Amino acid sequence: MKKDEKGSPQLQKIEALENELVSLQKKLEEAENAQMRALADLQNFQRREAEQKKNWVSFGVAEFLKQFLPRLLELQLGSEHSSDKDVKKVVESFFESLQKAGLEPISPRSGDSIDPEFHEVLMTEEGKAGCVVRTLEPGWKFGEVILTPAKVSAAQH
Repeated sequence: MKKDEKGSPQLQKIEALENELVSLQKKLEEAENAQMRALADLQNFQRREAEQKKNWVSFGVAEFLKQFLPRLLELQLGSEHSSDKDVKKVVESFFESLQKAGLEPISPRSGDSIDPEFHEVLMTEEGKAGCVVRTLEPGWKFGEVILTPAKVSAAQH
Protein backbone atom coordinates (compact mmCIF):
# COMPACT_ATOMS: atom_id res chain seq x y z
CA MET A 1 0.00 0.00 0.00
CA LYS A 2 1.43 3.26 -1.20
CA LYS A 3 0.75 6.35 0.82
CA ASP A 4 -0.39 9.48 -1.02
CA GLU A 5 2.81 11.40 -1.59
CA LYS A 6 1.01 14.75 -1.39
CA GLY A 7 -0.24 13.99 2.04
CA SER A 8 3.07 12.73 3.33
CA PRO A 9 4.17 14.66 6.42
CA GLN A 10 7.73 14.80 5.11
CA LEU A 11 6.65 16.32 1.79
CA GLN A 12 4.44 18.82 3.58
CA LYS A 13 7.36 19.82 5.76
CA ILE A 14 9.65 20.18 2.70
CA GLU A 15 7.02 22.28 0.93
CA ALA A 16 6.61 24.49 4.00
CA LEU A 17 10.38 24.91 4.25
CA GLU A 18 10.60 25.81 0.54
CA ASN A 19 7.86 28.43 0.98
CA GLU A 20 9.65 29.81 4.01
CA LEU A 21 12.91 29.92 2.03
CA VAL A 22 11.25 31.89 -0.80
CA SER A 23 9.75 34.28 1.76
CA LEU A 24 13.11 34.77 3.48
CA GLN A 25 14.84 35.34 0.13
CA LYS A 26 12.30 38.08 -0.69
CA LYS A 27 12.84 39.66 2.73
CA LEU A 28 16.61 39.50 2.23
CA GLU A 29 16.29 41.16 -1.19
CA GLU A 30 14.06 43.88 0.28
CA ALA A 31 16.55 44.43 3.12
CA GLU A 32 19.45 44.64 0.65
CA ASN A 33 17.52 47.18 -1.45
CA ALA A 34 16.68 49.21 1.66
CA GLN A 35 20.35 49.12 2.66
CA MET A 36 21.41 50.32 -0.82
CA ARG A 37 18.87 53.18 -0.69
CA ALA A 38 20.02 54.14 2.81
CA LEU A 39 23.66 54.12 1.67
CA ALA A 40 22.80 56.27 -1.37
CA ASP A 41 20.85 58.66 0.87
CA LEU A 42 23.82 58.89 3.24
CA GLN A 43 26.23 59.58 0.38
CA ASN A 44 23.91 62.26 -1.02
CA PHE A 45 23.59 63.82 2.42
CA GLN A 46 27.38 63.84 2.90
CA ARG A 47 27.88 65.39 -0.55
CA ARG A 48 25.27 68.10 0.15
CA GLU A 49 26.79 68.83 3.57
CA ALA A 50 30.30 69.13 2.12
CA GLU A 51 29.00 71.43 -0.62
CA GLN A 52 27.06 73.52 1.89
CA LYS A 53 30.12 73.77 4.16
CA LYS A 54 32.22 74.89 1.19
CA ASN A 55 29.60 77.50 0.30
CA TRP A 56 29.51 78.83 3.87
CA VAL A 57 33.30 79.05 3.99
CA SER A 58 33.34 80.89 0.64
CA PHE A 59 30.60 83.20 1.87
CA GLY A 60 32.55 83.97 5.05
CA VAL A 61 35.76 84.63 3.14
CA ALA A 62 33.90 86.83 0.63
CA GLU A 63 32.32 88.85 3.45
CA PHE A 64 35.73 89.27 5.09
CA LEU A 65 37.27 90.37 1.78
CA LYS A 66 34.48 92.92 1.23
CA GLN A 67 35.55 94.56 4.50
CA PHE A 68 39.31 94.05 4.10
CA LEU A 69 39.84 94.85 0.43
CA PRO A 70 39.03 98.60 0.57
CA ARG A 71 41.62 99.03 3.36
CA LEU A 72 44.17 97.08 1.35
CA LEU A 73 43.44 99.22 -1.73
CA GLU A 74 43.95 102.35 0.38
CA LEU A 75 47.25 100.93 1.59
CA GLN A 76 48.23 100.16 -1.99
CA LEU A 77 47.40 103.70 -3.08
CA GLY A 78 49.45 105.05 -0.18
CA SER A 79 52.38 102.78 -1.04
CA GLU A 80 52.34 104.07 -4.64
CA HIS A 81 52.99 107.57 -3.28
CA SER A 82 55.62 106.42 -0.82
CA SER A 83 59.33 106.00 -1.36
CA ASP A 84 59.40 103.11 1.12
CA LYS A 85 60.00 99.99 -0.99
CA ASP A 86 59.31 97.65 1.93
CA VAL A 87 55.72 98.91 2.22
CA LYS A 88 55.25 98.29 -1.52
CA LYS A 89 56.60 94.73 -1.13
CA VAL A 90 54.24 94.01 1.77
CA VAL A 91 51.22 95.28 -0.19
CA GLU A 92 52.25 93.21 -3.24
CA SER A 93 52.69 90.18 -0.98
CA PHE A 94 49.16 90.66 0.41
CA PHE A 95 47.70 90.74 -3.09
CA GLU A 96 49.73 87.71 -4.20
CA SER A 97 48.53 85.71 -1.19
CA LEU A 98 44.91 86.71 -1.76
CA GLN A 99 45.10 85.85 -5.44
CA LYS A 100 46.52 82.41 -4.58
CA ALA A 101 43.49 81.98 -2.30
CA GLY A 102 41.10 82.78 -5.18
CA LEU A 103 40.81 86.58 -5.32
CA GLU A 104 40.68 87.72 -8.95
CA PRO A 105 40.79 91.23 -10.40
CA ILE A 106 38.07 92.36 -12.80
CA SER A 107 39.90 94.50 -15.34
CA PRO A 108 37.82 95.05 -18.47
CA ARG A 109 39.59 96.24 -21.59
CA SER A 110 38.57 99.07 -23.83
CA GLY A 111 35.90 97.80 -26.22
CA ASP A 112 34.55 95.08 -23.91
CA SER A 113 30.76 95.04 -23.65
CA ILE A 114 29.30 96.56 -20.50
CA ASP A 115 28.12 93.87 -18.10
CA PRO A 116 26.22 95.34 -15.13
CA GLU A 117 27.17 92.37 -13.00
CA PHE A 118 30.90 93.10 -13.42
CA HIS A 119 31.02 96.81 -14.31
CA GLU A 120 29.82 99.98 -12.63
CA VAL A 121 29.62 102.86 -15.10
CA LEU A 122 30.74 106.10 -13.44
CA MET A 123 30.93 108.34 -16.50
CA THR A 124 30.42 108.41 -20.24
CA GLU A 125 32.83 109.25 -23.02
CA GLU A 126 32.95 109.06 -26.79
CA GLY A 127 33.28 105.58 -28.23
CA LYS A 128 31.37 102.51 -29.35
CA ALA A 129 27.97 102.46 -27.64
CA GLY A 130 27.51 99.88 -24.87
CA CYS A 131 31.25 99.30 -24.50
CA VAL A 132 33.89 100.06 -21.92
CA VAL A 133 36.04 103.05 -22.92
CA ARG A 134 38.47 102.71 -20.02
CA THR A 135 38.78 101.13 -16.60
CA LEU A 136 38.92 103.71 -13.84
CA GLU A 137 39.38 101.19 -11.03
CA PRO A 138 39.56 97.41 -11.22
CA GLY A 139 36.90 95.34 -9.53
CA TRP A 140 37.40 92.16 -7.55
CA LYS A 141 35.76 88.77 -7.32
CA PHE A 142 36.27 85.74 -5.14
CA GLY A 143 35.15 82.56 -6.82
CA GLU A 144 31.71 83.37 -8.19
CA VAL A 145 31.10 86.25 -5.77
CA ILE A 146 31.56 89.78 -7.10
CA LEU A 147 33.14 91.72 -4.23
CA THR A 148 33.30 95.04 -6.06
CA PRO A 149 32.49 95.69 -9.71
CA ALA A 150 35.08 97.39 -11.91
CA LYS A 151 34.50 101.12 -12.15
CA VAL A 152 34.50 102.08 -15.82
CA SER A 153 33.68 104.81 -18.26
CA ALA A 154 31.32 103.79 -21.02
CA ALA A 155 30.63 105.05 -24.48
CA GLN A 156 27.70 107.39 -25.03
CA HIS A 157 24.82 106.24 -27.22
